[in-house]
Amino acid sequence: MNVRVLFVVVLGLLACPALGHAESEKVKTNQSTKLYRRAGEQSPVILTVKAGQTVTLVAKDGRWLRVRVSGRTGWIPRSKVDLPESDDDIVRNTRRRPFVDGRGTKRGFGGEAGPDDRVGADATGDADDGKSKDAKPDKDDKVAARKPGKADKADKADKAGKADAEDTASGDDDDDDKPQDAVATKEGGKDTAAAKDTAAAKDSAELESDGPRPMARVAKATTIYNKPESTSGKSFTAQPNAALYVGRTKGNWTRVSVDDGDAGWVQTSELSMVAPETDAGPRSRKIFGRARGGMTVINQSIASTGTVRIPDNYTVASLAYTVSLGGTVVFPFKGRLWLGGDLGYDFDMAAPGIKYKDTTTSFTYHNLNVRAIAGYDLQRPSGMVVFGRLGLHYDSFQVADVADFTKNTAKLPSQIIIAPTIGAALAVPRVLRKLGIGLSVDAIVAGASVSQTKNLEDGTGPSATAVYAGANAAYHLTPAIDVQINYDLGYTKLSFSGMAPSTSARGHMGTSVSSGSDVSHAFSAGVAYGF
Repeated sequence: MNVRVLFVVVLGLLACPALGHAESEKVKTNQSTKLYRRAGEQSPVILTVKAGQTVTLVAKDGRWLRVRVSGRTGWIPRSKVDLPESDDDIVRNTRRRPFVDGRGTKRGFGGEAGPDDRVGADATGDADDGKSKDAKPDKDDKVAARKPGKADKADKADKAGKADAEDTASGDDDDDDKPQDAVATKEGGKDTAAAKDTAAAKDSAELESDGPRPMARVAKATTIYNKPESTSGKSFTAQPNAALYVGRTKGNWTRVSVDDGDAGWVQTSELSMVAPETDAGPRSRKIFGRARGGMTVINQSIASTGTVRIPDNYTVASLAYTVSLGGTVVFPFKGRLWLGGDLGYDFDMAAPGIKYKDTTTSFTYHNLNVRAIAGYDLQRPSGMVVFGRLGLHYDSFQVADVADFTKNTAKLPSQIIIAPTIGAALAVPRVLRKLGIGLSVDAIVAGASVSQTKNLEDGTGPSATAVYAGANAAYHLTPAIDVQINYDLGYTKLSFSGMAPSTSARGHMGTSVSSGSDVSHAFSAGVAYGF
């Protein structure tokens, strides 16, 4: 080769602005950062990446890095990740750069001596007043040096069809991470590049949609390939417990990626679709804790053949202050299934209590539920899941000073019920983008154990059946925090096989006690936190 020609080629390569490409290098963020659709802080934000999150490095351009994470591809500032010390592409600060983010590029203070605080587009390198030579951006900063007024035009420019639209997580081939002119050269001309741009633009439109992202799982450990052919190299192995972000399809193959950015192709028949991505993240293990406070209206009734109001036939009621605590843990299982457990505890304190003969009888009410739950994902955009529940219910109605009839003038017994429950629930986390609802019903149909204070029994051979129903609305304040409003109804029916023993101080005058009932209406509000 002619030495002069070789010299010119080398100079040309050195003069070109470098767009370094990482070969699927994994890096970690050193702080929380926003993932931008394009390189520049004025660009739309795709999502927020947590500190310590592993991402796949796709390309380097000055102070910006193009990365794949959580099924998305975008740009983050270089300072937000920990790069190897040997990385020779790291850009050093010069006098043409701000000494501190958001500060001017001049030394000194005031007037020409600078630096004045830089705000808005100037702080992010998106505008240049042209008054200072030192304010000119380096070549590496050109990707972020746009004027705010031209942002929309930049979206439609050829660069959007190349760097921005080439979202490998949405389904582009591996070559899509390379400049489009390189793809055109490799594949044989401008027509191929134009077709590539069309596919990339389609994927970009899918990426930029505000709708939930399709997701899937595999039933067993499955090889994900670099290209849509089983003879290509292995990209990674998908595990059954990993949520896969679904991109476009090509024949019998589907493009998928995982949370840290690994991407590749898998036979579509290997995939089982699951609930789409929500603000709370992909379908994975969920742990929720909840705390609420409110008021409960508690009613207690007895009906017998006697004619005396108390203790033969009466209904008493009282308000109570309510505190409700609980937690739920669910794990994705095979296909559409969820498995997990739920624990809930409600405490009620009478406010002030039950009044009888000018005396107020105070009480507390404890309600504990432990449940095993199994859910079936309906794969709706709303994230709707139907649950079946098996549990154990314990409630304890405790009368203060129960044996002191000067304070417990109605001679009310304390009462404990322990019983198995069966029920169902419906969770719809995205009725609207920020609003979710839930419904539940549980029942005691058999096997209840009922005990009342000795010598204050309403009858012998007590048994119970019950229905507990609930409804809640949740406002998604943040991806981790919901504000909840709940209504819970409890209805318990007591039955007795015979009259109270002669030792009972209740003094029923009728020949039999037919039934008793407890009814509660609880209204509460609070928060739920997702871990």
